[in-house]
Amino acid sequence: MMLWNRPTLRVVSCCALLWLAGCGTSPYQDWTQALTLPPGTALPVKARLAVAPDPGMPQTGMFGEWSWPDTQLMQQAALNTFNRVFSDAGPPPTVPQPGGTIVLKGNITLNPTLNEYYAKVTGTLFAGADTYAPPLGVFTGEGKASQPDYARSGVLRAYEAAFEQMSSKMVSDPKVLARIQTKAPK
Repeated sequence: MMLWNRPTLRVVSCCALLWLAGCGTSPYQDWTQALTLPPGTALPVKARLAVAPDPGMPQTGMFGEWSWPDTQLMQQAALNTFNRVFSDAGPPPTVPQPGGTIVLKGNITLNPTLNEYYAKVTGTLFAGADTYAPPLGVFTGEGKASQPDYARSGVLRAYEAAFEQMSSKMVSDPKVLARIQTKAPK
């Protein structure tokens, strides 16, 4: 019979803790697979989407002494997300004849004790490039990310999670998709 001395117990318990910690992390899952698409629609949705931050949104976010380029990070997160869902998404000057234009507003709050970032976003979707016309819809999303040491990547990931939720709501509405989808040439 084997005796369990202290060094052996420490090694075994450390290995067990490392194994359990590894079980807590899940592999990357493509969130686009969970989207509910109308019948006959596949990803990426054939649509040109212009993505613009609301001009009234503050350019910089601040928490204590730390600041970040809020509007820039929000737009980058939106582009990262929408380019996985739509065939063409970009800032308005780069998207010729968009099927829709989405004007974004967002804000970030953070909990420094837990190193968590919380994002809330609202997107007002317009048909084509005319943002003065009545909107097709207003979509919202909320996201959360964990990142230590006040890093911009925490802001970006929280915004991305919020835009994933928003894009899920957008593509689940067949009327919205019909209005913004790129039509095949006749």
